[in-house]
Amino acid sequence: MGPNEQGDETGGVGGQGSGPRREQARATAEKMIAQLQVMIDQAGKTAGPVLRDVAAKAAELAAVAAENAGPVAHKAATVTEHVGDRLASRSKDLAADLRKAAEAARVHNAETADDGSKPDDAPKA
Repeated sequence: MGPNEQGDETGGVGGQGSGPRREQARATAEKMIAQLQVMIDQAGKTAGPVLRDVAAKAAELAAVAAENAGPVAHKAATVTEHVGDRLASRSKDLAADLRKAAEAARVHNAETADDGSKPDDAPKA
């Protein structure tokens, strides 16, 4: 049996006896657990300041983004205003053209009806 295998001094597996190797293994395990506890405690003490630093950096990043977003939003609003004005002007022109076309069609239909002939869009008998 090798030194890393379980067993007691007498070579029995399962080690129900308490020999020096078992006590040494227990002491080593307790020492490792104590070291882990110290590491956990240190991480807990340093985590707070580190997290505050990360939060501060995130706040600074948000501030820079907000400062840069303001001019971009203003520019977008200006462009939207100009595009809206052009669209409104074109829409008014289109509406006027459609009204003129509708009026011309009414006049044409009225003239055709006065001649005694049927309008182009009237049903044919």
